[in-house]
Amino acid sequence: MSLQVERMNEKPADEVICAAVGRRSPPLDLWCVDGPEQPPRHITLADYHGQWLALIFYPRDFSFVCPTELTAFSARTADFQNRHCAMLGISVDSLEIHQEWLAAPPDKGGLGPLQFPLASDPEGRLAQGFGVWVPEKMVCLRGLFIIDPTGVLQYSVIHNLNVGRSPDEVLRVLDALQTGGLCPANWTTADGVIDPEGALQPGKVLGHYRIRKQLGSGAFGAVFAAWDLRLERPVAIKVLKRSLVESREAVLTEARAAARLNHPNVCTIYAVEEEEGLPVIVMEHIEGRALTQVIRDGLDAPTALHLAAQIAAGLSVAHQNQVVHGDFKPANVIVSPNGSPKILDFGLSRFLKVQKSRDAEAELAQRTFAVQRLVDLGHAEEALLATVDHHSDSLRGTPAYMSPEQAQGSDPTLASDVFSFGLTLYEMLTGHAAYENRGIVQHLLRLPTADLACELAPKVAPPYRELLAALLAREPARRPSMDQVMRELELIG
Repeated sequence: MSLQVERMNEKPADEVICAAVGRRSPPLDLWCVDGPEQPPRHITLADYHGQWLALIFYPRDFSFVCPTELTAFSARTADFQNRHCAMLGISVDSLEIHQEWLAAPPDKGGLGPLQFPLASDPEGRLAQGFGVWVPEKMVCLRGLFIIDPTGVLQYSVIHNLNVGRSPDEVLRVLDALQTGGLCPANWTTADGVIDPEGALQPGKVLGHYRIRKQLGSGAFGAVFAAWDLRLERPVAIKVLKRSLVESREAVLTEARAAARLNHPNVCTIYAVEEEEGLPVIVMEHIEGRALTQVIRDGLDAPTALHLAAQIAAGLSVAHQNQVVHGDFKPANVIVSPNGSPKILDFGLSRFLKVQKSRDAEAELAQRTFAVQRLVDLGHAEEALLATVDHHSDSLRGTPAYMSPEQAQGSDPTLASDVFSFGLTLYEMLTGHAAYENRGIVQHLLRLPTADLACELAPKVAPPYRELLAALLAREPARRPSMDQVMRELELIG
């Protein structure tokens, strides 16, 4: 059986995959034994999916240092199990030799029983993949590797043949890895982790970006001016708060959506990365003022029209690519010194989703009626909670620029972007926000049933009234597309 098992373990040289921290582990394809009386069994990395795994490479059975290590780790099995971490010992010895060693008592040169299996890597194929193979001696070094529940290698340490490893240090590192945070030197479970969000100060390096200054912050994170040390160019980096990120993949998907856009009025996304455990969106650094400040400083009608047409062009391209901004507002537009606006912060953008229910409008009408009923009865707090769709975890967007459907918890859509653009256009034309004198709660309660088209359109100059009324239509289907808006602004000009 040993020869057969050893042949099953053999792999062609071109299949060796070198291990690297932060990347998927080389595949496991080994036979192991759990004790002297237990039959051999085949194991792969999939057998450990969903739990941590510590691989303990050692040179030889019946040696001097190896039994001290393995018995020390075995004695701490409960500590590893409490951390949902399995252990696996690996050497070049055959399964028969493993069983002999496990069966022999320590005073006879044996190992005695262990609380974890021993695997056979007779040709050193897996040892080569992990970089611990010594071809001159045909054994492996004392390598210890920790693989996370997703199969990614997170820790690697290699000793020479003479020095054993400490399970206490491995458990300390395992604890640190499982915090998901930044752990300083000599960290223990009694210590706190470094808060990377609070440590982002000028001069600090995040990945390969040196922070220069903070440009702004909000509920979803902070934006910094930085220097790309690799490409040697100025960039802006948006560091998202970990507590507000639904999942790493969701952030990547949203940022990739924005990265598809290529237009002079849309901020270019350079990269989407994770640095020091923080999701980071790297974009072009734009000198200029936020549209909020430009409006506050005063806009004449021709300038407002010129800016609005360019902004509409940028949003139109995004919508043609089925990309929803999701949080459009004046603060998310930067106007360069030459007067060119750029839309940024697609932090809530996502690929346009297909409507899940044919009865969506009926459901929305029913929720609107229920909210209004609660308001009429004086139950304002309950009404606010009722505005959040039970299919949604939270409101998405900035309340002062939300569409009626967003205020009820629906996901942002192309039509909701149009509504938000309408509120922004109103602010550009009048010099003040539509709800600057109303509280957020009051506004959210009122928004689903209010007729903003009738309220706000008469307050702007005649050329814009019909367009603004269409932009602010309560029913999403009645709002024009951004392409139509762009053409209408061109006609007004």
